[in-house]
Amino acid sequence: MKKLKGVKISRRRVLKVGALTTVALTSGLLPGRLLKAATVEDTPENPNQMGFMYDQQLCIGCGSCGDACSKANDWEEGTKWRRILQVKGEYVYLSISCNHCEKPACLEVCPVKAYTKREKDGIVVHDPTKCVGCKYCMYACPYHAPQFSEATGRINKCHFCYERQDKGETPACVASCPTKALSYGNLADLRKTFGGVNQLPGLPDPELTKPSWVIIPKVLGE
Repeated sequence: MKKLKGVKISRRRVLKVGALTTVALTSGLLPGRLLKAATVEDTPENPNQMGFMYDQQLCIGCGSCGDACSKANDWEEGTKWRRILQVKGEYVYLSISCNHCEKPACLEVCPVKAYTKREKDGIVVHDPTKCVGCKYCMYACPYHAPQFSEATGRINKCHFCYERQDKGETPACVASCPTKALSYGNLADLRKTFGGVNQLPGLPDPELTKPSWVIIPKVLGE
């Protein structure tokens, strides 16, 4: 049994929860009216936690964010660090990568400690040199962020372009978005955005891992 920030959680429980909360990310998002998630206004435990903000109203599903990420980070064969999901039957999208959660399930279950969470900005980084390809993190993450490459036999994932950020540069996905649907910043500040939520219909309960993102939803049926 491990403890993360005062919360006891077992590897078995994390894996079970992750497996039960991945349906939307493999079959598409669900249409419907969105209710504001109260936890979006929570103050992050780390005041320096960085996060993504995604405006669903502005996204056109062009995939530029994923293409830029692939080019900048040289994705390993068979992996996608950033994906575009679509609401069934609608021109409504969700661009999603690793959410650099406040309670990262990947870090919790990794038996070789290949994951670390940077104190300076809360970015969750995976060290491929330590990875043994057990896939525990893949099964534990409710957002399917860790990606397994059959070519290398190991996991890799979005690292929020932390090296670019350390140099004062913008993450590749954000820099490439033609409509400015994707942005980033201090999570506490992002959570002050009017209308911001941290969950869409069909996505996992944000209380599971406390994802570091804010979504401006495009509400259907109005």
